[in-house]
Amino acid sequence: MSNRPTSDESLTKFNEAFSSIEQIRGKPNKELDQYFVTKDTSLNRALLVNPDDYNHKRIITLGDMDLVALSIGLLSKPRDLAILDIDKRVSEIALNMKIDQNIRSVRFINHDIRTKMLGILNNQFDYVFIEPPMTEEGLEVGLSRAVQCAKKNEPSKIFLSFDIIDEKKHLIEEYFEKMNLTIESVKKSFNVYEHETPLEKSVSDLYVLAVSEESTETIPHHYFGPTYFRESYQKPHTYECKCGEIYSVGAKGSYSTIVELKEKGCPKCGYSENFRYTSSIPLE
Repeated sequence: MSNRPTSDESLTKFNEAFSSIEQIRGKPNKELDQYFVTKDTSLNRALLVNPDDYNHKRIITLGDMDLVALSIGLLSKPRDLAILDIDKRVSEIALNMKIDQNIRSVRFINHDIRTKMLGILNNQFDYVFIEPPMTEEGLEVGLSRAVQCAKKNEPSKIFLSFDIIDEKKHLIEEYFEKMNLTIESVKKSFNVYEHETPLEKSVSDLYVLAVSEESTETIPHHYFGPTYFRESYQKPHTYECKCGEIYSVGAKGSYSTIVELKEKGCPKCGYSENFRYTSSIPLE
């Protein structure tokens, strides 16, 4: 890694900034699949790009309780440093970064990646960092949002931190292919966590992905299915029709899959399009 803080003064400043914001951050919200990486991992993610190359560029982190934006902001002068997160605690983190750490380009966007990406963020960013929930659904919806944010008309990159159960690992590259993303490198066990993830591991891989004009998301609009780890592996799932009727889907449910429910339609009103998954985490 290059351009890591080396002088006593810069190291002290860096550590003080982290300590200050860690107190604001608090504990991980397991409902949102938050499993914090170590401070070194946060810094190492930022240093995947030479900090000088961040200068005057637009960067977005889709979820950032790992404080990667802090590392980037302390080491460089980006034109725009956007943090998008469902967790409202991040607003206070961003305010501390702007006022106390003098990172003037930082901004917070409170947004749920399960809902359609904000139009003003589409095709805007040179570098996109994301660590979605460690599920197939989390990968597809999270990566779709990253692709939407990344610039297509000039070079841009996505840094994906991710892991999934072994029997689904083949899906990772399948989604890259579906979205026309090129793998530049795979950094095995790059991310080190303070505690075990839902997969009972303390590390995960990081994928450096190149975006092109042909890159496209597979979920362009709202996503109404299970996303987080607990949701994905909890069966059966319950879905709500627009008329308010509730149906169970999956093992021991009334319908084996959501596709079957859509094909047959709601027995009460006949609706057969987007049934809403009844998540314990309301869509925002």
